[in-house]
Amino acid sequence: MKRGLLFSISIVFAICILPGNGIAQKKYVNKAMVWAEGGEKLDTALNAIKFAETQEKTKDWAKTYYVKGLVYQAIANSENEEFKNIIEYPMVNAFDNFKKAYNMEGGKLFQAPIDAQLLTVVNVFVQNAVNAYQEENLDEALIYFEKSLEVKEMPLFGGEIDTAIIFNTAITAQKAEKYDMAIEYYEKSIKYGYGEGDSYALMADCYKAKGDNENYVGSLKSGFEAYPASQSLLGGIINYYLLETENPEEAFRYLELAREGDPTNPQFYSAEAHLFDKMGEKDKAKEKYKKAIEVDAEFFEAYYNLGVIYFNEAVELTDKANEITDNKKYEDAKKIADNKFSEALPYIEKAHELKPEDTSIMSTLKTLYYRLKMNDKYEEINNKMQ
Repeated sequence: MKRGLLFSISIVFAICILPGNGIAQKKYVNKAMVWAEGGEKLDTALNAIKFAETQEKTKDWAKTYYVKGLVYQAIANSENEEFKNIIEYPMVNAFDNFKKAYNMEGGKLFQAPIDAQLLTVVNVFVQNAVNAYQEENLDEALIYFEKSLEVKEMPLFGGEIDTAIIFNTAITAQKAEKYDMAIEYYEKSIKYGYGEGDSYALMADCYKAKGDNENYVGSLKSGFEAYPASQSLLGGIINYYLLETENPEEAFRYLELAREGDPTNPQFYSAEAHLFDKMGEKDKAKEKYKKAIEVDAEFFEAYYNLGVIYFNEAVELTDKANEITDNKKYEDAKKIADNKFSEALPYIEKAHELKPEDTSIMSTLKTLYYRLKMNDKYEEINNKMQ
């Protein structure tokens, strides 16, 4: 009787220490957890937990993937050069395994400790994304931006939508020339009201880069309907109709709509003046630039462009005068040209007042003072430029 009992106990003990036994299999997981928490033998811990994934008793055990997440997280945080490069994107792998454990049968036991880890993980992802972007490693930046958004989908964050990260993901994808991906994220930005007109304008640029003109102008129009004060959207529509389809009537129509929505915005008059200038209707352009100045007496663009129109007209008149061989007729023509230079002067001077450090404006002003024999003014601006 005693001999038989001892034999039975020996059999049970042998079964317990076999690698395929459930208790033995779980020891791999538990040992890996100890190593992860201590930050030691992380390569061995990773091999142990990967082995546990193949075993019948532990391949569907939530703790296996929770511990696997801890191992990857320990690798990501390790200062030991021996462990730093044994796996690519260890924190991404950590999150993937935390998420898997969280949603598995039996995972409820680990949800609280996983939630505590996620608060750190999401911040790491965002910081890594920003660092990668600044280093022009756009593919890596996209991985971390997208993962940070995936973390925010976990129950811990209660459905929080990180619109800034969505927008930055779109910008990064666009810069990486992954236009379909960028469009997807710009659409999300638009859905959540982030980026206002910029989201539409940037999305339109993606369509244009893809050669999809229909969606390009469609995005601009949709954005303009939502944000009629957006200059980037309005400018895009105007340029499309004026430069790409040679349809100035449609461009003027959008300007009229813009003015109806914001009649005191000088930009709209300035844009209309620019259109007239492009079409060669200089007098109408001048009228609109002057209207913009009436609306805003400090509106630089109108002063400068109006001055340039007069200046260019004066140059043309000077060229024609130089072709005249009759001295009296030449002097009369030159006087007309100089009068036109005089008309340009107050607008260029005002532009210089508004942007005193702009060297191109100073150069134009210097030419005007020279042409008009305003020697004191010429010396003054010449000294300022040196």
